[in-house]
Amino acid sequence: MSKTIQHPTINLEGGTSSPLDAHCNPPIHRLPPEILLEVVRNYIQRPMRTRDLVRLTLVCKSWSIIIHDAPLLWTTIDATEGPSAVRKALQTAKDALLDLNFDHNYARMDEEAFFGSVGEKSAQWRTLVVVLEATAWDWIFEKLQEGAPLSLETLHLSDQAEEESISDIVSGFGGNIALPQLKKLFLANIPINLASLQLSGLKSLTIKSIRGTSGTDIINAIRGSPAIESICLESLESLTGIPPLREAFSHPVGNPSIQLASLVHLSLDNIAMPFLKFLLSAITTPRLETLEIDHELPNVSDAHLLLDGLGQQLSALARLTTDAQTFKFSLASFGSYLIRIGGLYLRLCVEDRLSANALEETWDWVFNHLGKPLKDLPAHLYITDWEPQIPALLEWLTHRLTVTKLSIDRYPWYDRAVLLETIIPLFSRPTTSTPGTWLFPQIEVIETNLIQRNGNDGLLEMFQSRHLAEDGNDGVAAPKPFREIWLAFGGKQYHDSPDPINMEFLRKVQEVASDADVYWEKKKVERGR
Repeated sequence: MSKTIQHPTINLEGGTSSPLDAHCNPPIHRLPPEILLEVVRNYIQRPMRTRDLVRLTLVCKSWSIIIHDAPLLWTTIDATEGPSAVRKALQTAKDALLDLNFDHNYARMDEEAFFGSVGEKSAQWRTLVVVLEATAWDWIFEKLQEGAPLSLETLHLSDQAEEESISDIVSGFGGNIALPQLKKLFLANIPINLASLQLSGLKSLTIKSIRGTSGTDIINAIRGSPAIESICLESLESLTGIPPLREAFSHPVGNPSIQLASLVHLSLDNIAMPFLKFLLSAITTPRLETLEIDHELPNVSDAHLLLDGLGQQLSALARLTTDAQTFKFSLASFGSYLIRIGGLYLRLCVEDRLSANALEETWDWVFNHLGKPLKDLPAHLYITDWEPQIPALLEWLTHRLTVTKLSIDRYPWYDRAVLLETIIPLFSRPTTSTPGTWLFPQIEVIETNLIQRNGNDGLLEMFQSRHLAEDGNDGVAAPKPFREIWLAFGGKQYHDSPDPINMEFLRKVQEVASDADVYWEKKKVERGR
């Protein structure tokens, strides 16, 4: 007489428990417990992880035994699930390391109740994510200072208040302990003393809108984390204390460079320009895969600081862009210019005080210090807003970029959107300068939403002019005819009403651009028979 093979349940901490319930005989119940637990891990999802686990324990006694005897399944403690689920998870997780999440936007318990529940297990905290608003932070920091979360690997603190909620700079965890296991740090809108965290050994550092932060503290945190992989510094325009070399480096060195052999991502978004230049000059990044810089350039001196910093990263710029096959260049609102090529993302917001010559010199420097000549790459040009200097800039770019795709898009509810219409005639005829040329004569694909209910006569004229153009006696070469024309409605329209379609206009587009495929709202317009 054959016997039913009973597998012992496996405790993820290394122990075993009672055998499977012999009355659960469906095939899924005869799976080895470790396979069942793997299925469970892939089934449960945030934010209702504990709720899902409890439901699974109700399937049968065997499942209840297996799931309750796997503490690592219960380590996510989320205030979104409410106090009873938090207590259940804390109890069942036993001595396992905990991942804690409190987001005031979704929490079903207040912060006092949540931290009152988890506070006694601060030694088990592995991840702490806290998203709050306004006055609660003072109390939170008091609670954090009471504990000693020496196992903490990820710390994420974010204040979503529009105005700063704490008047004084606070010391994390009382300023008395280091966090030896901390690998990921995210701080947003928290006026915290970075030095008090005694940071070192980080893998990821993100600091956004932190008041009172000094450049020395940031440099020391980076220098103390030679294996760091990701750095993101954002909205630190008032960053103070740009450190002299001797202050930033506590030991004498012949070369002040900080060797960051593991850094793959660096993002610098509106930080104090002197510090940006200092940081780019101080680090060596042989494995960098993405460099993102987003900054305002209100004057020539800031542009020079930027270029001085980038000049210290020439090998990285070449490596990031050498394998690029295409790139994108955008002209957006309020003098915002963006280039994305390979692993380089560079967005500059230029104020009126920066002359056109200074802007052109800045971009010329960038274009000339990449991994390959930009003229050899097909470019995608985006135009989303009108600025007085755009006509001259377009002509300047024509001699430097090989634009094969053009996108002209407007936001219909934006008052300046109508000004984009004035760009279209610039593409309808050669320039009047010497030597004359058509703007971006290599364009083969155009997409635009400058279409109203009655169509757009300016676009029709432009399509026809470029398709009928011939090489001139004055040496002006004709532009390529469009291969694809992608059109969309750009007027004011409510979400619950369909975009209007003007078939007469679309037929005219097909007539004047006879060789092009025409698309309306991403669908190809078939030619009439």
